[in-house]
Amino acid sequence: CQEIWKTVRSRAVWQPMGFVYLYNVLQVTNAAWRQYLTSVLGFTADQLNILLVITYILLFVGVMAYKCYFMKWSWRMVYVFTTLLGGFFSLLQISLLKGYTFGLSPFLFSLGDDAFGEFVSGIQFLPTIIMMAHLCPVGSEGASYAMFTTVNNSALALSSALTTLLLGIWDVSKETM
Repeated sequence: CQEIWKTVRSRAVWQPMGFVYLYNVLQVTNAAWRQYLTSVLGFTADQLNILLVITYILLFVGVMAYKCYFMKWSWRMVYVFTTLLGGFFSLLQISLLKGYTFGLSPFLFSLGDDAFGEFVSGIQFLPTIIMMAHLCPVGSEGASYAMFTTVNNSALALSSALTTLLLGIWDVSKETM
């Protein structure tokens, strides 16, 4: 327990973990997006499931892309690049809302934000895991890694809760859409 506390107090640990936590908390997603896809664009349950499967495939492809192409990049550059790439794919939601799909069906175009957003997450996943593994003190690897992943996952859960709270700002009821 003392080794873990010593590790947590180290600036080399809390600073990158704090960054990862804040970064993940600020990943505000569109909680009403699935409702929009079904209510307005008329996506079926099958189409939503296909989107989900493609999303998970692209998550794996993102992990492999990091391993093949981004492994030599600095941790910071990976996050800068993927943040910009994620921002681009998120802007595609606005284009879909306005009906500008560049000749593609709304289903194919919706892959931009949903599926390619997970591709970006896949690229970010490995450097975070590698960092966490390097921060673990000898003899307490399991407990330390569990603590670091709990911090990471709790940030994602908090982000989801904040996103849901933000829905109260606008009327995103089914009738409004």
